[in-house]
Amino acid sequence: MPVLTRATVVLSAAAAIAFSLAAHAGPAPTARTELAAEAATPTPKIVASGWAEDHKVASATCPAGTGLVGGGFDSHNTRNRADQNTDSVEESAPSATKPNTWLVQLSNGDAKSFAMCVPGAPTPKIVASEWVADGGWAYATCPKGTALIGGGTDSTPSKNGPGAVTDAQQVNAPSDKKANTWMAQMMNGSSKAFAMCVK
Repeated sequence: MPVLTRATVVLSAAAAIAFSLAAHAGPAPTARTELAAEAATPTPKIVASGWAEDHKVASATCPAGTGLVGGGFDSHNTRNRADQNTDSVEESAPSATKPNTWLVQLSNGDAKSFAMCVPGAPTPKIVASEWVADGGWAYATCPKGTALIGGGTDSTPSKNGPGAVTDAQQVNAPSDKKANTWMAQMMNGSSKAFAMCVK
């Protein structure tokens, strides 16, 4: 079995749907309207890509009428003769160029992408940071008038002579110090952060 077989989605369906409902809410709900809203909460549709082999990018796109609220990956990591991991998930992030799409890429192995799509949810605007080298912090901040609902990262990890990864992602999370911001950091390599923003 691969060393890294599963990753959790960046944003839970419950949180994303609750945010979407709250954005259109009126006065404070009663217990009855809360139950009605809970019953009407749409179930996310999960779209999975095929397997992308040997460092190729796996891409999963939400269907029409749904909005991307998060994503994740499955991976077949490469190993050395001692059965030690020599691979890394370089990218697990929303696409900045293809709407409603989640991208995944390994340094060496095979990747599968998963997009979490909610019926009626808005298509998020994706904000990307610049590349930050040498283990620096990358920050992607949503523009004024929008709210952060999730994010992801792309990275270029450090490798040794034979091409085995000697690096790791240290941070891929919403910032607790910068409002409306997604942050990313590698131990030694380069990072790029992506923020998912909705009105």
